[in-house]
Amino acid sequence: MAEFTNESLTMSLMLLISLAIYIIIIIIFLNARKKYQGGIIEKVINMIISTIGLMLVADMAIFLVPVYGFTIGYQVHVVFKIIAMTLLAVGGLKFFAR
Repeated sequence: MAEFTNESLTMSLMLLISLAIYIIIIIIFLNARKKYQGGIIEKVINMIISTIGLMLVADMAIFLVPVYGFTIGYQVHVVFKIIAMTLLAVGGLKFFAR
């Protein structure tokens, strides 16, 4: 069984706060996507939503640490962060190419 220390509780609280912020950002951009349907603005909003969603999943992977250990949890975290940054970079390059 995992032992909860002051540091792990602090880390869990910070993760929950960051996850709440990610969810608020996603909700704001979902409302903006309804307002700006069609065109390049909607594509940019979709790219931002997917990037924030992948970063949300990456930060949620830290909760795997007590179950699977630090190495696996951190590897999943890094993989999803890399996917999110790659998505953002490729999407940005597509807009520059136009």
